[in-house]
Amino acid sequence: MKRLFMLLLVSVFTISLAGCITIDDEEIDCELYPTHVDCLEDIDPTTSEAPGIVNVLDALPTDEIIITFWHVYGQEKAALLNDYIVEFEALYPNVTINAESQGGYDELRNKTILAITSNNTPTMLVGYPDHVAGYLNGNAVIPLDDFILDDTFGVDITDFIDSYIEENRQYQGGYMYSLPYSKSTEMVVINKDIFDANETALTAAGVALRTDAPYTWAELDILAGILVGNGANQCEYLINFDSAANFFINSVRQWDGGYTNSAGDILVDNANTLAMLEYVQDRFEDKTFAIPLAWDADYGSANFQEGDSCMTVGSTAGIKYNVPTGVDAFEIAVAPVPQYDLDNMSAVQQGPNVAIMEDTTDAERLAAWLFITYITNAENTAKWSMLTGYLPVRYSGYDSTIYQAFLTSPDADYKYESMTANAAFLQIGYNDYDPAFAGRVTSSGARLQAEISMKALFAGNATAQQAIDSILSQLGVN
Repeated sequence: MKRLFMLLLVSVFTISLAGCITIDDEEIDCELYPTHVDCLEDIDPTTSEAPGIVNVLDALPTDEIIITFWHVYGQEKAALLNDYIVEFEALYPNVTINAESQGGYDELRNKTILAITSNNTPTMLVGYPDHVAGYLNGNAVIPLDDFILDDTFGVDITDFIDSYIEENRQYQGGYMYSLPYSKSTEMVVINKDIFDANETALTAAGVALRTDAPYTWAELDILAGILVGNGANQCEYLINFDSAANFFINSVRQWDGGYTNSAGDILVDNANTLAMLEYVQDRFEDKTFAIPLAWDADYGSANFQEGDSCMTVGSTAGIKYNVPTGVDAFEIAVAPVPQYDLDNMSAVQQGPNVAIMEDTTDAERLAAWLFITYITNAENTAKWSMLTGYLPVRYSGYDSTIYQAFLTSPDADYKYESMTANAAFLQIGYNDYDPAFAGRVTSSGARLQAEISMKALFAGNATAQQAIDSILSQLGVN
């Protein structure tokens, strides 16, 4: 089944530039489009002087201001967001925030592209960096640096997690077209009962259960020798990786290989990336590694709960899907994601940021900015993280009394969220983000090809070199 699935997938796949808004190649009229990336000089990220590109009002007008906020959140997260909106509107009675879910991230991006072309965009929205890079091509978002550095309404940008700021400052010129909001990473969830049942053998082999440091790939090989099999306390596969794309990209970084850069170069054709893919393919074959394609599924959480894998790697925002329930429920542990070795440690940095659109008034921009600063202040980013599985975007959020209590002595209802947050915190020093670009080749297109190639390896439809060649060919690099 999985082989047929991959043959069909690869045969019908063509590159889509749906995430990229194209404009004419003519020189940009900077008087008409002063905030277009081609019209801005590079900013010095260390300066305390506002660039003076976007006008920041001295005060919020008292006239009625209506803000439309597009997001992707389901019922539970949307309810918490609405709580913040009620609180914010009490502070600013003349401001109304209309928060509207647009479905998933692809739906949000596609609807935004249509809105841009019809000049009917929301005031603000969430999005991944590759989305923002695409919107920039249509001059559809504004840089936030003037707000960040404003004497009245500015924020201490050094309070935000360093890697989150780097991600949001990767655009042309070094300007920040978005601010961190709902950030997450990956963790590995472990079937603690199976590890406990094999405690003697695991301890003797030097790979006993631990949650305060990542397992290396060499240790995963040892674990597989003990835990993979048909026994009562064994699993069909050792470890599942929910996202084939993340698995490819993060493994490349851990092997010091090549993937992409912000210029849009595709860098996968190198010895280290090839060696990584060959190693992974071997581990697919001996059932050390798996991806959800093993069960013709989109995610491996259900199969983890059924005992098909002893460990599963997934988003910190999805911990609840990996907690077993019912009569066959088992206890879990949560640890940082495995690393190839300890020399090139890497963990995926993901989750949307928040941006303000170009087709807005000065009053709408200031109101939107004030709302952004409200939902990302120390208390609210901590609360958002505790209740959603996302992570605080500010150091002060991590250090807040409420969040420290959540990490060290959580309520029973938040036991697993706390375990996840502790594992994520251990990775904060080596989070890596995907470079964002939107041209003839897009970063979302590169990511899709990474996913397809990893699935082809698992299905046995390609060798490691063929997987690399396919990425280059599908992206038009060779």
